[in-house]
Amino acid sequence: MTMWRLGVVSLLVVLLAAGCLPFGRATPTVTPTLVPTPTSLPVLPVVTPTPAPANLSSMTPTPTAPAAQPTGEGTTYVVQPGDTLYTIAVRFGVSLQALIEANQIEDPNQLQAGQVLVIPRQQ
Repeated sequence: MTMWRLGVVSLLVVLLAAGCLPFGRATPTVTPTLVPTPTSLPVLPVVTPTPAPANLSSMTPTPTAPAAQPTGEGTTYVVQPGDTLYTIAVRFGVSLQALIEANQIEDPNQLQAGQVLVIPRQQ
């Protein structure tokens, strides 16, 4: 009986080994992976700043905002691009309604750059 068992075990080993072989199956292929090559960084030129002129008194400063001019009724202000009646009222500490009334403005949305407004005195 041991011969019979040895024969059965041998047959099972052969069958298992045969199942692992690639009969009728495609064999896997190895696809090479591309390895990136390093690229060199561009060389940027060195920029040397130009020194400022030694005599700054010859330079004329440009005003950033127009100054308000005093008048008998208060002060005047020249409207700049982007100004609104509200921002002008806040800047001078007056109410929006007082600013509208002092300038007899009918449509507050029609404010124009360059327009001269009277800024009423604070009460």
